[in-house]
This record gives sequence, structure tokens and C-alpha cells, in this order.
Amino acid sequence: MLIVEIKSERARQFSSIVIYFDNEKVLLLKRKDSVPYGGLWGFPGGGAEKGETPKEAAIRETAEETGIKVLPEDLVFLQKVDSPDKRKVHVFACNNFEGNVDAQKVYKEHDGYEWVAMGKLKDYDKPDNSDHLIKKALSML
Repeated sequence: MLIVEIKSERARQFSSIVIYFDNEKVLLLKRKDSVPYGGLWGFPGGGAEKGETPKEAAIRETAEETGIKVLPEDLVFLQKVDSPDKRKVHVFACNNFEGNVDAQKVYKEHDGYEWVAMGKLKDYDKPDNSDHLIKKALSML
């Protein structure tokens, strides 16, 4: 499961993708200490570029941050949520993707990544709404 966060220019939008592997593991990225939610584990994501839809931004951000290719038809919209810092985030779920995580891409913006088994998610420090989004994503895929 991969989550990508995206933002746009007018009230910049954000999007996230929860990416699952065999419906047993979720992809988490460890955020650098110097960014919002520093040191926490989260989903791939980022701000939308001008003219991008939340879905397009989620796909682009996922590729930029992880090297994983996600197709638009493989994304399922989960919901729009308020992040802890009050940003509106479009959250998508995906369990069908191409490629493998490219560590070089991950380490440009993050301090690490892991495919985390569902039973081990509680051992990772994540933003407060992450567990709810993971459960919802699993129920919809």
C-alpha cells in the first residue's frame, strides 16, 4: 500500500497513496527530520504541480519518491482528510503497481523505507490518521 500526498496552487492540494503488496505489507517511508512530520513513517506523496489533478500528482510523486509506477486505473479514492497540520489531503489506495522501490530515489527525500507487515505497523511512529487510512484502504481493495 502506498500513500502519496499532493498539494495544488489554489489552496494547494495534497494527495497520498497507500500501496499494498500482496495485501500483507504496506510501503512506509521515513521522513527526514527537517520536514513536517520529521522522523515519522508515512506514505509517498507531495504537492500537486500547477494544473495537476490529485490523482496525477499522487502518481508522479510516487514515481519520484520511490521509482514505483502506478497507473491511474489502479488507484481507488479513499477519502479527503485533514492532515495534522490542517492540509487537505486526497488519499488513494493501490495494490497493483510496476517495478521495485529504488533506494536512491527514496534517500533523496527520506531517511529510509520498509515494506511493513500488517501486524508490525504498530511498531512504527506514524501520523495519527495513518492506521485508519490503512484499514480503510484494505477494505476497499
